[in-house]
Amino acid sequence: MDDQEEIKEEQSRSSIPFVWCLVGNIIEERYFGEGKEQIKQGTKKFRPHAKVYCFPAQWGDGYEEIKVIGRTRRRKNYSTVITSSKYITNWRLQKVFDPFVVKMMKENHGWDETVESIRIIKSMLEWLPQRTIEKEKD
Repeated sequence: MDDQEEIKEEQSRSSIPFVWCLVGNIIEERYFGEGKEQIKQGTKKFRPHAKVYCFPAQWGDGYEEIKVIGRTRRRKNYSTVITSSKYITNWRLQKVFDPFVVKMMKENHGWDETVESIRIIKSMLEWLPQRTIEKEKD
């Protein structure tokens, strides 16, 4: 591949729309019931280990309930759902290229491609994992 082809390839890659996103996975098991005697797999909407794309904080509840995009149990395509952050683990920052996720984030006050999004997500990653682990013990 010559230099011009490399430059064209790099330009086409950089023109692909993307967003920086807070991503996580649904927990494998959770306790359920009055005495927490039953064990459920995943959540009502998501299978265990399902990948979810998390929106920034939308309301003032301390990120307890969050808006996410993910593939639900009953549908193969993406859905937007409100779920409890305590059921999400393996939090991470990820560059997302999926056209549906990018469109939904940009249209619904979600993350974008800016350095500010990276900064906010990285600061959230300092406290989110520990809080989630503490909530799993509840």
